[in-house]
Amino acid sequence: MTSRRRKLTALIAAAGLAAGSVNVIACGFEDPNSVTSRRGILNLVFPKSLYVTTAVWQAQLEGILPRIEAPRDSKSFVAGRTKYDSAVAQLGSLRDKLALANDDKPALSFSLVLLGPVLWTHFAPDGSGLTMTTHVSGPAAGDLVLVTDEPVIQALMDGQVTAHAAHNLGLIRFYGQPERAQEMLAWLDRVSPTVRKLPIATVQHATP
Repeated sequence: MTSRRRKLTALIAAAGLAAGSVNVIACGFEDPNSVTSRRGILNLVFPKSLYVTTAVWQAQLEGILPRIEAPRDSKSFVAGRTKYDSAVAQLGSLRDKLALANDDKPALSFSLVLLGPVLWTHFAPDGSGLTMTTHVSGPAAGDLVLVTDEPVIQALMDGQVTAHAAHNLGLIRFYGQPERAQEMLAWLDRVSPTVRKLPIATVQHATP
């Protein structure tokens, strides 16, 4: 286990205990009140990861990303479960498309966190494709980490934006070895090869 992974696990556990929560891996869908502290922890372990929030907001204003409306009673258990199921379905579609777009290359093991609910999902290659485990406590040891959010996944699945454009706009941030990040970016780009072109001025809003 890497020092960053140990640090993240310890911080998440501490946050859960401080909040009096029995389930320390509860995400924001289940406990909306924990989201702010969880995002703060995430930003400590993965510096500037919260920049994704601003990038998503800017892209939604410009019509690049869809707006995901919250249910009227967004803090109810039923609403949280509905949103969780929707997010998992989107992640499942991503997993399926990545498995199909692998081009017989060795698949990467990676962990993805949706910044809105701070929902962690682990993806790992197996003999028949790519496994997906949602609602994990954090990234697995040695994983490449992707920080993004639900509207970005939806736009990738709908062919509204490529992974390279999303990365240039700061909608996806990678943490790990640069060469693995480039491999992951190319892999994600094969998921939605045909999209509408973005205005050059829009792409220039990229976060450094």
